[in-house]
Amino acid sequence: MAQFKKVDQITGPFDPGGQPDTRTGQPLELGFFGWNVRAGMTISKAVLEDEDRLADYWRWPNSRYLIELAERIGFDYQVPFGRWLGSGGVTNFNGAALDFLATAAATAPITNTLGLVSTAHITYGFHPLHIAKFGATIDHISGGRWGLNVVSGYQQQERAAFGATDPMDHDEAYDMAEEFVVLMKHLWHETEPFTFEGKYYQTYGAVVAPGPTRRPRPFLMNAGGSPKGLEFAARNVDWAFTVAPNRAEYVEKINQIHSLAAKYERQLRAATMSWALIEATDELAEEKMAYYREQVDVDAVYGYFDALRGIDTFGAGEKDNIEVVDDKYRGMGKEFVESFSLGFSSPQLTGSPETVAEKIRALHEVGIESLLICFADPQKGLHQMQDDIFPILKKMGIRK
Repeated sequence: MAQFKKVDQITGPFDPGGQPDTRTGQPLELGFFGWNVRAGMTISKAVLEDEDRLADYWRWPNSRYLIELAERIGFDYQVPFGRWLGSGGVTNFNGAALDFLATAAATAPITNTLGLVSTAHITYGFHPLHIAKFGATIDHISGGRWGLNVVSGYQQQERAAFGATDPMDHDEAYDMAEEFVVLMKHLWHETEPFTFEGKYYQTYGAVVAPGPTRRPRPFLMNAGGSPKGLEFAARNVDWAFTVAPNRAEYVEKINQIHSLAAKYERQLRAATMSWALIEATDELAEEKMAYYREQVDVDAVYGYFDALRGIDTFGAGEKDNIEVVDDKYRGMGKEFVESFSLGFSSPQLTGSPETVAEKIRALHEVGIESLLICFADPQKGLHQMQDDIFPILKKMGIRK
């Protein structure tokens, strides 16, 4: 075997050339989320009343229109939801999804400014060279607009689909993810073939050419919420997505994110996701919300939640030991089911345009720099953002 330069850096923090600049100039950046998957984050039989509009907007003619509209009205980036399998139920929740690497490549030529994000599920068997090459190609096609969401664990049923039936230790998954990211950064930095010999990944003579267009590399994000997950984010990525039940806990988490990053002399930006249902008045929005709750697809909620047991994603895995009982909510509890079914327990942007704008401002005031929005009705929601909410946000000074 030919001899290649051996790189010694196996673990983070590792940022050859520094971290990429991810700022767009907007005080609060906005992302269009979950457009690529059936029903997005809406686990309610209400979507069956108009499946094309409320569930199957992922079909390319529809989703292409939505992506182009999101860019035209001023969204900063789009983030597909990384799903491989659905969660069942009457709604077949998330039972169809466009791939999140292929869609970034398809989206690049039809957009000019929109940031493009893909996902890498580390424990599903991908090698860093796969993602480094795919990502550099998409970054080249898009002129430097691509980024990656690094997911350490996720659903056991999806891991099984990839042939992994052994249990994955939570902390070890993050150790694996860190080595994955470090090797990927080497691949984006080195211009000559090299050798990397880690515990989880090895490569002998790999090089990625062309390298990424963005310098020094594409931007990275992670959504872990455990102490190990936050430590991983502080050491390795540029964005940390977090979800909290109230203002005080958001402040606490965001302060923790920044202090951990400072420990490693790195910058880590705080972001969150949300689910939006906007109507002309608060009363109409509450009436619609009541209907969505009444129609919740409990079997699909359970299917999704059951696959998340023990996984550090969106806080759902914290309820590990539920007892399945014969009640309407299958032992999960009414409050949890209603919160999780409409937005995965993330902030719900519900109400009139004025109310929703105030809720967005409140998230920005606790330190959120970027907000992902998944709409109950994406076509209607994007137009409402353009016509009603963006003008208010501009008056507030949080959008230009």
